[in-house]
Amino acid sequence: MFETVENYRPHVIAALGDAGTKGLTVKELRERINAGEEIIRRTLTLLLCAGKVRESFRYTPGARGAVPRVYALTQINDATLAVSPAAASEQAVTE
Repeated sequence: MFETVENYRPHVIAALGDAGTKGLTVKELRERINAGEEIIRRTLTLLLCAGKVRESFRYTPGARGAVPRVYALTQINDATLAVSPAAASEQAVTE
């Protein structure tokens, strides 16, 4: 499994790099890379642990259901911490 994650890691990084600061959800990454959800999630977990990717939430006013998690590459000088679910409910995001 580790070899598979290592094979997809550059593809995930490239897709997140193309997305810029807006980031992508797991579903959007699956569409761009044509890979399964499990391998995308495992690769993102590895990148989160390494500090290469940050996680935030994309709140859309009026949308029903759960607020999707968005993943974006961290910048070298990025002091933004990953948003916790408690802080996400207090944060107002507009697009």
